[in-house]
Amino acid sequence: MQKILVTTDFSNASKAGLRFAIQLASQIDVELVFFHCFQALIPMTINSGRIENALQQQNQLNLKKLEGFVAKIYKSMSVQAGPYKCVVLDYLSPESAILEYARNHEFQYICMSTRGASSIQKIIGTHTGSILQRSSTPVWVVPHTYRVRPIQKILYSSDLENFNPEMEQVAALAADLKVKTDVGHFYFPGEISLDRESLLQMWRIKYPQLDQVYLEPYNLNSSFSAQLDALAKKKKPSIIAFFTHTKKTWFDKLFGPSVSESVSFVTKVPMLVFRKRPG
Repeated sequence: MQKILVTTDFSNASKAGLRFAIQLASQIDVELVFFHCFQALIPMTINSGRIENALQQQNQLNLKKLEGFVAKIYKSMSVQAGPYKCVVLDYLSPESAILEYARNHEFQYICMSTRGASSIQKIIGTHTGSILQRSSTPVWVVPHTYRVRPIQKILYSSDLENFNPEMEQVAALAADLKVKTDVGHFYFPGEISLDRESLLQMWRIKYPQLDQVYLEPYNLNSSFSAQLDALAKKKKPSIIAFFTHTKKTWFDKLFGPSVSESVSFVTKVPMLVFRKRPG
């Protein structure tokens, strides 16, 4: 059984990530691990026993709070809970705690919510942005405005580099979810012209989950995010999947240099961010 690490800071915004993970678990065989990181308050004493007792009490209080938080989400969704557990960890850095726990316990995915707002930094949130840049584990990024609905289609936004190994990962997820996948590619002026029908026929032989291929001209006067937003609005996928370059930050790869640009599609469609393989 695959495992998804679902993070929360108990905020209202973080509830979206939990709802999405629960919906995902209703369509695919996974175990959910709900995770909260906190920084313990150490009492002013030299008595090691009192310190240890205080730390245990804080751990138990946070675990009880997390269990109640998760139970309310399940109740609000009227969903019968599948296999899941709750984990709390006393750690100075939430980002490092999440990444270390995911790596040490061999999670297949991390699931996080966005905070919302008009700028990239606020939309993604400090913790989410840092994890996207550092994580070798694929990360689900769920908009804080997410409303629960069945996952029906994946849009894989591809640069066509390393297409086959990347498509295999996306197709495997689509097969597990029993949904179809569309491929979207933005081509630049002067690139060799690709024939959509030929690609569609060729790729469908290997990937039966493939439904449609969209070849879109890249507008040099518009950002990638705006153009992907427009494609998502037309095709209405349940999920957008893409791969990032190891040596480029998620912000640079997806949005370019301006961190004040409004990115509307991030606030609407859950995204699955994979790390591109070197080479």
